[in-house]
Amino acid sequence: MRIPRPLPGLCVLSLLGACVAGFTGCARTDKAAATRETGRPLTGYPGQRVELMERPDTVWATRRIGPKEYFAQPNDWTCSASSYIMVYRSLTGRDLPLSEVVARTGARQGVGAENSHVVEAMEMLGSKYEVVSGQSSAHPAGESRIHNAEKAREHATLTRLLREGYLVILNFRNPEDHGGHYGVLQGINDNAIQIADPYYGRISVMPWKNFDFRSGYSSPVLHGWYVAVRPKP
Repeated sequence: MRIPRPLPGLCVLSLLGACVAGFTGCARTDKAAATRETGRPLTGYPGQRVELMERPDTVWATRRIGPKEYFAQPNDWTCSASSYIMVYRSLTGRDLPLSEVVARTGARQGVGAENSHVVEAMEMLGSKYEVVSGQSSAHPAGESRIHNAEKAREHATLTRLLREGYLVILNFRNPEDHGGHYGVLQGINDNAIQIADPYYGRISVMPWKNFDFRSGYSSPVLHGWYVAVRPKP
């Protein structure tokens, strides 16, 4: 794998294509401090247009990731763990170090974490929370193609999950090197999607037509994989 520079797509290959979650430290939550620790600005996706989300049909997450909940991944292989921490903070109001997330997911540097273990880590939140996960399809790497009908179903699924009050972690391909990546869904409309992205920034906006909702390093390639959690009524 050629890595021209550190990007969120540098995730170690695992059985189900999840990114490795195994850094024993905590990034600060304020933007300036996070920039100092990560060595990069957290200004969203390259060339993003935030105004794409300023539409009456936008469906927003019930629990938005604010500055206190946001967690900037401190390196290029902790996207899944960082996304988990954002969800944990939003649900509980408490903090959780990356070392604890590593223990929960069973992730190891050089091996990675399976998506199923990320789901199990969510279930460790306890009986007060409802956890669901799913994907739209799975294909051998050489046969993975984006189809409009499947993309429309994925859009409908994400919209429904937000309307039902779930916090949703997505497994998708980042817009630069197209490697596997994780982030927390914040909002969606017919034109765009907004993600609290642990690498790019808390407010990261991408046109829906450009959003590649496929795992980057798995075999088979998973289309539309997510794990979602909400408090039980």
